[in-house]
Amino acid sequence: MVADRQRRVAKSESRKKARASEVAQGVQLAVGVRLARAGARQKLPVLICDGAKVQLNAGAEAILALCDGSRSREQIVAEASAREPVGPLAADVSAFLDAAEARGWIVDRNHAS
Repeated sequence: MVADRQRRVAKSESRKKARASEVAQGVQLAVGVRLARAGARQKLPVLICDGAKVQLNAGAEAILALCDGSRSREQIVAEASAREPVGPLAADVSAFLDAAEARGWIVDRNHAS
């Protein structure tokens, strides 16, 4: 019985380690932060964090939507910059990501300390 329990515990721990390695490694929204819609017709993009709502413009919403943990910062900048030919420049996207990280909205798992 003890050996069976030890095998189950070891198997459970190996599953936990496997799941941990599958955790997002790129830029993602911080814990407790999410994108939502607000307003009478749920049309206004907002970021909800610490119980507060921050109204976003379409560009900010598009950039934050890319922060799903599957992309690096460089990939987000490239993809957001390429979406609209007259859209945001790479420097603008990068500056927005800096500001979002400083406000605690996003975390970069590649550069986490």
